[in-house]
Amino acid sequence: MCGTRAAERWRNAMKNFVREKAVLFGLALLIAQPFFVQLPVAAQVGTAVSGDTGTEKRSPTFFSSIKEIAAEQDKSPSKDWFPTGPRHFKSGYGRVSNDVKAAFAIDLQNWAFEKGERLDNLNATYIPYKKREEFAMWWWMAHDQNYKKAAPWDKDQWKYEAIIDGTELVWKAGNRSTAGYSAAMEMGHRGLMAQLIKTEGK
Repeated sequence: MCGTRAAERWRNAMKNFVREKAVLFGLALLIAQPFFVQLPVAAQVGTAVSGDTGTEKRSPTFFSSIKEIAAEQDKSPSKDWFPTGPRHFKSGYGRVSNDVKAAFAIDLQNWAFEKGERLDNLNATYIPYKKREEFAMWWWMAHDQNYKKAAPWDKDQWKYEAIIDGTELVWKAGNRSTAGYSAAMEMGHRGLMAQLIKTEGK
């Protein structure tokens, strides 16, 4: 009889112990939740930048290639980087680190691709500048405090410069990492850049 009661007390004690540990574990999860949310960002293998949500999809190799090209252009700007001339910036975008420029360039490209834009069929798939501008606005609001504080005219110039520079950076990085583009894609890229350049100041 005594053995039965002792066993019962032991089972009850274990139930209480397990229950208490479960509560403590649950509290620990709640407290640590912000850290768990950040784990996907760290998993991007060196492509994460401040303001990321953790859902970004960036190739580390492509990211590094874009940064290298941006750094090369910083040192020695090409005379024909844009259809209108060399790589020159008037807005706060020019002071942004190449890590952030690379992140934006890839995210813009991924967004355009998901929306269906294809360079080898640009006439049918072109995404209007206004939609690109809207994407850029939300992206920079989330990723750069200086953009938030910038004057309205500077924000407009910032978005414009980021879009055309990001588009060209992705193009150059892709060309460097492949055997080259098809004639249709070459033509599509030239048409895209010409179309984007027309939007300056509008």
